[in-house]
Amino acid sequence: MAGRTSEKGNTTGKTIFCFIGKVIGAGITAFAILALFCVFYYNPPVHEPCGNGVTSYVRQADTFWARGTEGFAMGTTDDSGYNNSYPADGRKTAILMMGSSQTEGLYVNEDDCVSYLLNEKYAEDGSNRYVYNVGMSAHTIYRNISNLENALKVYRPAEYVALETGTLAMNPVEAAQALNHEMPELTAGSGIPALEVLEKNPYIKLLYQQYKNLQSQNNGEADVTITENAGYDVFGDDTYAATEELLAYISRTAEEADVQAVIYYIPDMTLTEDGSYECSASVDTRDTFAELCGKYNIIFADMTDSVEEAYVKEHIVASGFDNTTVGYGHLNAYGHELLAQCIYDAIGEEEQR
Repeated sequence: MAGRTSEKGNTTGKTIFCFIGKVIGAGITAFAILALFCVFYYNPPVHEPCGNGVTSYVRQADTFWARGTEGFAMGTTDDSGYNNSYPADGRKTAILMMGSSQTEGLYVNEDDCVSYLLNEKYAEDGSNRYVYNVGMSAHTIYRNISNLENALKVYRPAEYVALETGTLAMNPVEAAQALNHEMPELTAGSGIPALEVLEKNPYIKLLYQQYKNLQSQNNGEADVTITENAGYDVFGDDTYAATEELLAYISRTAEEADVQAVIYYIPDMTLTEDGSYECSASVDTRDTFAELCGKYNIIFADMTDSVEEAYVKEHIVASGFDNTTVGYGHLNAYGHELLAQCIYDAIGEEEQR
């Protein structure tokens, strides 16, 4: 009797362990399938420390990336962790681009990115200028101004440095932080060694991004991947003074490096219920900013008119994708083409004067 009881106990124990093993195996299999799916759905290279001060962080170098959360895009980072797939072929950088995720081209294929398209335009016109892009997510104009001196020292562009902005009437507090090199720190990854290893798994990357977005919402913040460029609409005494001080610094720093400064404006557009496509910055605000740029010998490339014209004449919106809200979010492939043409035309017009 005792032997039978012992035998039943062993059988029950084996059944439990077998069940646990199946559960663990099923979990591992499901995790592997989700990770494989995310290789092409959400697989950005993780951020790593930059080291030379050009940006606050870079992405893993020479790494395949893919994103399907806004449209669908893929590419490979270069040997410095930036989005530059157009071959340099031994040429020195003529134009250095600095910007946020918009300039980085997060959600378009690497050959649809603004810098790639500019390289194609300069190849077609015979000038053969090489454009290098150090755009990086969360790098607003304030952060790029703070990093400007380092970027010019490291990459030494021969002709131009072009900075992205989505802000025209500058925030005085952030302007002071930029000029004093006191921008809030951007961390590369979670800062937890064990978790940083896991973050390289595509599925973990997606979960971590969802967690960060939820955390931002709980803190009353908007999604930083979308609104990092949202700016003021109207100039006041404080914003005018802050803007002028920043432009003076950009002009002076560029002149010391023997290059011409360019600022290109990516407007925060809204597609309204009545079908109109409106820019958050008024015409007066854009005109005031353009006048200040002229005062400090900065080329201003404003893509607002071309965005509005494309919508009215061709019914094309520059932002948003089929799987997101139309007219809202990052620049799509049409938007990058419009931006590239805008920058190309602005530089060309200045050179013809």
